[in-house]
Amino acid sequence: MRLFYRGAEYETHSPQIEATEGKEIGTYRGAPLKAKSYRVAQRHHDQVQLMYRGVKYTHEI
Repeated sequence: MRLFYRGAEYETHSPQIEATEGKEIGTYRGAPLKAKSYRVAQRHHDQVQLMYRGVKYTHEI
């Protein structure tokens, strides 16, 4: 996804989230209610070169 902040453009990568339905845990207003478990895929951490008030530094994202 391309984002903009104060004229600077950057790319962001949202993590993939997997949801799996579990067993039925009850009913809500007559509808069956099932438990879900979520798993977020691990992201690779990158180092980016940033600058604050003219001083360059690297940050791991």
